[in-house]
Amino acid sequence: MNHRVINAYKNVSNQTAVSEASPLELIVMVYKRLIENLRDAQSQIEKGLDAEQSVAKALDLIEKGLMAALDPDRGGDIAKNLAALYDWSTREILTARIKRSPEQLTGVIEVFKSLESAWEEIATMRAQDLAKEGTAARPASSAAAAR
Repeated sequence: MNHRVINAYKNVSNQTAVSEASPLELIVMVYKRLIENLRDAQSQIEKGLDAEQSVAKALDLIEKGLMAALDPDRGGDIAKNLAALYDWSTREILTARIKRSPEQLTGVIEVFKSLESAWEEIATMRAQDLAKEGTAARPASSAAAAR
């Protein structure tokens, strides 16, 4: 298969995954993609290359994905703390690019890996709760249908 066909398939696969994902799963996807872009930027800087694209993608994911998802009214202190963390990470990423310091991205990557893990756990627990609710609802529905 040529690269265009492979890329088209990946694009359709990614779009399908996004369209079928819950809000929690979407947040996890954003963290995963963000970490990938930060690692790409880190690798590019280490090789002496310009990391502009990877950094721009990472910053875009923070701003349009993570920051945009925050609801300060409903999220309270957690939303405020996450907003402060996202601001800090944005400054660190920009500083790392300007100083060409791949090491500076390590701390940011570690923070986002921890957040990704926590959100992944929350999404898993939520999916299990929904599955239990669905299982509990089925017998009642079956009993009602039998009447």
